[in-house]
Amino acid sequence: MGYNKNNGRRMALGGVMAALSLVLMLLSAVIPTMSYGLPALCGILTTLVVIECGDRTALLMYGAVAILSLLLLPSKESAIIYLLVFGWYPIAKRRIESLNKSVLEWVLKLVVVAVPVIVGSIVAIALLGLQAFFGPDIAGWMIPLLYIAAMAVFVLYDVALTRLISAYLNAIRPRILPRFFK
Repeated sequence: MGYNKNNGRRMALGGVMAALSLVLMLLSAVIPTMSYGLPALCGILTTLVVIECGDRTALLMYGAVAILSLLLLPSKESAIIYLLVFGWYPIAKRRIESLNKSVLEWVLKLVVVAVPVIVGSIVAIALLGLQAFFGPDIAGWMIPLLYIAAMAVFVLYDVALTRLISAYLNAIRPRILPRFFK
């Protein structure tokens, strides 16, 4: 397989988006209130890589940003959120939406996000000893409440991401892309 000028440009774009994502993740150490928002923003950058470079480059980007975030961030909360949900979801979203069956797509989306959210919350409660802190009664209903809140936010994120993808494909990409990929 020989060198292709467009492959080099796509890989460069993936690298630039990975670097930008890492900078955003590092900003979560400076702006702790954005520990959820910045990983979500990084997911949008991953979406651009999925569109322009494909799943393989997006997976490489996800892996690099996840590993470096876990190593470099002083507080691991943002890194874990990126690792468990926002980093890989744009890749899964493309695959799931290729089914073209709306109800099945939403069920799959909710399941693939619910599993890491539930497992992450159970592990966090166990590791942080929240059950002992809050008592077994409160901890018992916190997980379902966390799940419901996370799924509501996820649905909003997915709808917003879909609209951003449409805006990018219909308005932004036709104006910008021809300058870089001639």
